[in-house]
This record gives sequence, structure tokens and C-alpha cells, in this order.
Amino acid sequence: MNKFLMKQSIFALLLVGLVFQLPIENVYAEEEKQMVVVYENELGEKAVEASGAAIEEQYDHLSAAAIAADTAAIDKLKNDPDIKYVEPDSKIRIAENNDVQSEETAVFEQWNLGAVGAPAAWQEGLTGKGVKIAIMDSGIAAHHDLQVAGGISTVDYTTSFEDDEGHGTHVAGIIGAKHDEQGIDGIAPDADLFAVKVLDDTGEGYLSDLLEGIDWAISNDMDIINLSMGTADESDALEEAMQRAYQADILLVAASGNEGAGYPVDYPAAYDSVIAVSATDSENNIAAFSSVGEKVEFSAPGKNIISTLTGSDYGIMSGTSQATSHVSALFAILKQQFPADTNEQLRIRMQQYTKDLGEQARDHLYGYGLIQYPAPVQKEELLSNDSEGSESGDTGDGVKEEKVTTEELRILANELELTIEELADLFAAYGFNLYNYHNLYEVNDVIYQNINEVSVYFLLEKAGLDREQLDRQLAAEGLTLADFNTPEELSAYIKELEQHSENGENQAGMYEGNVEESNTTPDIPVTDDQNDEKPVNTPVVTDSAKKEKVDLGTVEQASEKKRAVSGNVQQVAEPNSETDEITFKNKSSAKSDLDDEHEKHLPDTASPIGNMIAAGVMLAAAGLLLYIRS
Repeated sequence: MNKFLMKQSIFALLLVGLVFQLPIENVYAEEEKQMVVVYENELGEKAVEASGAAIEEQYDHLSAAAIAADTAAIDKLKNDPDIKYVEPDSKIRIAENNDVQSEETAVFEQWNLGAVGAPAAWQEGLTGKGVKIAIMDSGIAAHHDLQVAGGISTVDYTTSFEDDEGHGTHVAGIIGAKHDEQGIDGIAPDADLFAVKVLDDTGEGYLSDLLEGIDWAISNDMDIINLSMGTADESDALEEAMQRAYQADILLVAASGNEGAGYPVDYPAAYDSVIAVSATDSENNIAAFSSVGEKVEFSAPGKNIISTLTGSDYGIMSGTSQATSHVSALFAILKQQFPADTNEQLRIRMQQYTKDLGEQARDHLYGYGLIQYPAPVQKEELLSNDSEGSESGDTGDGVKEEKVTTEELRILANELELTIEELADLFAAYGFNLYNYHNLYEVNDVIYQNINEVSVYFLLEKAGLDREQLDRQLAAEGLTLADFNTPEELSAYIKELEQHSENGENQAGMYEGNVEESNTTPDIPVTDDQNDEKPVNTPVVTDSAKKEKVDLGTVEQASEKKRAVSGNVQQVAEPNSETDEITFKNKSSAKSDLDDEHEKHLPDTASPIGNMIAAGVMLAAAGLLLYIRS
């Protein structure tokens, strides 16, 4: 009997072990990933629909969709030529409001209003009336100091755009609190405020929620979008959404970030279509928490700013969120004053409404300067498209001379492969104001060193040379540009120099080709906290007693500005206790790829199925030992 029981036990153990060794498939369904897909065309859109992915959101004005899909579907879409890119639906969140100071008194000292000259605008009847501002944040709470014109919630758990976190209400008060002799005053009290709730009651949301908000703003003809948020990680989908909104004539104003000096400007502020804002204190110094860099366009008060809170309260917050709100509000003032201006014209015009606090012209701390109304230098004011203001500059005999138009500047900038802003920066860096000239000939005269009205720049560009090479060669032969009497003479000289240069490069390539192949170094993204020592061709101001001229050399090279790119490096700072700023906490795409590769090489025992197989092996071995022993 005992032998029979023993045999039965051994048989049972062997059977259980064998069962565990059987291949088990689809026991656990693969967890679907939340992704954002941007497609090239209609075929790409159809590919998304046919991929088997669950489409959670499609946008009217963005060629994109938010989906939930497994790895196979994602990989298929990534390899589709009609799909631009597929990226994770990154999580975003607002930093903790640890520095909020509640105020219960009914009278407040708003130092920030005088700092930007808001009372001067009110005296001229400028209150932002008729300007539509979308505040993309945690919503806007019901408050007796605020009037909300409408809005939308893009978060999943509620259709209400009511603020249940507090940050969005604080931002809204800075922009548009009523002038009712109670509480606080907003800079643009008559602007139409729209609450676009893209963050939930914990201050969290997703990239897809923000994209939906941008799409809504385009559909509803917003004039300005206030983006008091940022991330250290780039997003192709977000950049494309910003560009679409900008093309729809919307001004995009975003926070530079609260990581402080040494960190690059956050996204979306770092995108070309977006205006990056740094924060100042009551002494007009850059706030210690404010991120700075070459992308900063304007600065505004952001330290100890009092505004509205949920529950009809008031409180003090600090951050580039608050600074961003000031810039959005002043843009509303300018939009009311110059209603025919495009967003690009208003963006350029704002440069005149600044107080230069840092280095001359644009710098990495203040950008063009601290925003201020009225414009510190009224005579340099750029004319709008308004019929009343199409002329400027009296010649003295009653005849007014028209200044160079924005359209002419845009054409010129396109020819040089620059933006108007970059062209204006180039002028300002050498003490010239792009908008001070009355015709395009004057602008060209400043840009180019001319010989019989033929630009040295264009001759060099055609030859593929830069101005430094030309100057060195001329100096070596004791020549100057004045020694050439005709364009043909200079052209022939440059052609000879070009041939000499090409021969030199070919000879050098014979010796350096193998070295380059064996010693390639990958390009490392440059961030604002890194020093880039790479020499860049810079314009040179000629020393002329008769006429001031700027020689751009090879403008194409001068326009290749250093970009602060996060690349594969994820830079996420801990929340600053002095700030309330929204920060996107995104995984970088590179990190996701590394995780995927790591998972491919995990041993089977790292999964539940692997553990079951291991247990089966052990049971089978135990059963076999018992059988042999018996």
C-alpha cells in the first residue's frame, strides 16, 4: 500500500512538473501604451485607423491622434512612411504650491503693475477689450474678481473647466482681474478670459490633453494662448501643434522654467513659434529661480505676485508662470491698440515696449528687456497696418515718408534664410534698429558692403566661401574691397580664390579621410548650462566716417544659432520651494528605447510565466529524484 501511494505521489509530481513546462501564450494580455501619432497626410490618418489601435482623441487642426496600442501596432505605425512620428503620451504636472501665502485683507500692494506701466495704459483707455486669451492651466475658479468668457476641459474626469487646483486662477487674476475697487487689479481687465483646463485637481495631465486644448484654441479663434508650463524634454507633436497655432495668427506666450541659471529654457517656450518669458523681482533683477538662455525673449515680474485663488481668496505666488501672465496681458493691450497687426507684427512691436536692463540689445537674462508701457522710445515705434498709421517720419516739408514694411522685411529675411526676429537681433547686436529705416534700400545698405550695387555676400554665397576667408586672402595680398572697381573684377578674384580653396580641401582630404573614419565623435546636444567654445562667424561693423554699415559675412552661417536641445539627456529638476511653476515630467524617448532594449534581455524568471516555468522544473526534478530513490 505504501509503495502504491509513493508511486502515485511520484506520478502526480511528475505530471504537475510537465504541465508547468507546457508553453503558455496570451495568459496575460499585453498592456497597451498611450501614444500620440502625428501623420503626414490622409494615408497616414487611415493607417492609424487601420492599425487596430484604440483612437482616444483626434484633432480638427492638428494632423495627430492620441491612441492606446500594443507594441506590434506601435512598431507598424513607426515604420509607415505616411506617419511622421509616434511618441509617448507624456505625463505633465504642476509643481507643488509650497510657497503660496494666503491674504485675507481687501487691499493689496501690487508692485508689479507699476513695474510694467499698466496704469499708463489704463489712462489711455487700453484694457485689452475684445482680445481673447486662452489660459491653458488647471482651469479658472468662480471668483468675484474674475469673469470667465468660456472654456473647455480636456481632462478625463470632468467636463467642467472649474479650477480645483488653484494655479490657473492665480494666472487668470494677473491677466484680467476686474477693476472694481475691490481685491486686485488685472493688467488687461476687459480681455475675454477662456479657461482651458488641461491639468486635473492634483495638477497633472497628459500631452494629449494639452494638444486638445491647442486644437480648441485654434477652432475658437483665440488671439493669445498663455502657457504657464514647461518641460525639459522635446516633443515633436507639441512643436508641430505650436507651429499650427502660430500659423493661425495666435500669439503663444510660455514660461522659461523655474530651474534657475545653468538650465536651458523649457519647452514649449524654447520653440521658435513661442515667446519665452523670464521672471524679475521688485528690484528689476532676474529672479534666482528663473531659467534663462538665448531663447528668452522678454522678462516680466514673477517674484511675490499677489492674485486670485480658489474660494474667492487671494494669495502670493512666485514663478515664471506669473511672469508669463504679465506678458500675455500686455500683448492684449497692444492687440487692442493695434487690432490690424498680425501676431508676428505684435511680437516684433513688443520689442519696442521694453526697458533694456541687461547687456545692450537682446541678452540671455532679460531677452529684449522688461516689458513696459508706454514704449520707452516712442520714435522707434513700428507702424501697424492700420489705415491711420501707415505713414511716419516727417521730412520737414510736410511730406511724410513711409517706413519699411513688415512684408518687405519678411521677404528680405527669407532671402537670407533668417527669421525677422533673427535679422532684428543681428541689427541690434551692432547698435542698429531694423525698424528705423524708411525704405528697403537703407536696410540693404546697412547689411551689405556693396561694389557697384552688387552684394559681396551674394558673390561669396555663390562661391561657397565666407567673408573671413576673403578678408584673410585680401590682407595677405595687401588688398581691400576698395581696390575692385567692378563686380566682374571681384567675381573673378573670388572665383580664383574658390578654386584655390577647393584644391586645398581635396589635398587635405587625402590625408584626413582615414582619420575621420576611425575617430568619429558623436554630436553632443548643447544645453544652456554648457559652454560652447565653437567659433561662429559674426558680423563686423565697418569703421566708416561717412556711413554706418554692417557686414554680415556669410549670413547663412551667422544664422545658425546654437540651440539648447535636451536630446537624449533628461533634465528634470526637483520642484523649487520658492516657485509654483508647472513642469512637464516626461520620459525622454531615448529612455523609453533603452527600457525596451533592457526588457528584451531580461531572463524568463523576471516575469510571472518565467517563475511558473522555474517552479515546474523544480517539481519535475523533485519527482524524478523520488522515483529514482523508490
